[in-house]
Amino acid sequence: MTNDGDLLRLEDVAQLARVSVSTVRHWIKTGRLWSIRPGRRRLVTRSEFERFLRQPVKPESA
Repeated sequence: MTNDGDLLRLEDVAQLARVSVSTVRHWIKTGRLWSIRPGRRRLVTRSEFERFLRQPVKPESA
């Protein structure tokens, strides 16, 4: 079980990644970033965010 300190809000993820919250939502929707939803909030574990940062960047196809 994770501690609250190990969970990040989407706003926190966006700030750490230096992108918009809508970009973080896109990553989640497309399956690139895994999140949990306890109640109405959507959260990302710190370990999942770190895994996401280590994966190679794939250019978007046009």
